Order: sequence, then C-alpha cells, then structure tokens
Amino acid sequence: MSKFLLMIQRIQSLFLLFSAIFSLIIVFYFPVLKSTEITIYLTENLSYARLSVFLSVGLSIFSIFQFKNRGRQLIINQVSKLFISIAFIIIIFQRGELNFAIGLFLFIIPYLMIILANYFIKKDEKLVKSADRIR
Repeated sequence: MSKFLLMIQRIQSLFLLFSAIFSLIIVFYFPVLKSTEITIYLTENLSYARLSVFLSVGLSIFSIFQFKNRGRQLIINQVSKLFISIAFIIIIFQRGELNFAIGLFLFIIPYLMIILANYFIKKDEKLVKSADRIR
C-alpha cells in the first residue's frame, strides 16, 4: 500500500493518470466528427483511432508504475504521445466531408498532460543527479 501511495504523491503520476482519464472521457463522451445530421464518436467508428487512444491510455497507466526507472518512463510517455498523434492523424484523414467536433480538439489536453509529466520526470532526474554529485 505504501508503494502505491509513493507513486501517486508524485505530480507526474497525477498528470499521467489525468491524461489516461481525459483520453477515455474523449473516447466515450465527446464527438470527434460531425455534420448537420451525423455525429461520430470514437466508440462507433474509427476503430484504429480508438485502438490508438486505448494503447496510449494503457501506456500512460503502465508508465505510472515505472516510477523507479525514469528513463524508461520518459520513453513510454513519448510512445504514448505518439499514439495520441496517430489517433489525431487517423481522424483527420478519415473525415471525408465531415467537420471537426470538440472531441478532436480535446486531444490537446492528454497530450499536454504527458508533456507536463515528462517535464517533472526530467526535473526529478536532475534533482537525483545533483544529490549524487554532493555525495
């Protein structure tokens, strides 16, 4: 139980958790494409984009548990950002005559959360290296 509390109290773990939660919310509750009579959610169509978002969510959650290896955590987060970008690109190329909806623009939130998590992971790494120099 204390190991779980240790990783949740780190700010980057919270950013990764929020990134996963926001990605799932976008998939299930926000349309990504729309027209006057059609609204498309990721749960209905665009299975490759949905798979890419789910892979990003899985990697974000897995990255939370890699808190002891910050280098690996950074690489996992980069791959997670790549999957969000792939989902975004798939949606753009599959849109046809449809317009963009709010869900597509909300993909910025999980992407920024991962960027913030990476920033704090690098900050932790710098702190550990400075402490090692002092010893």
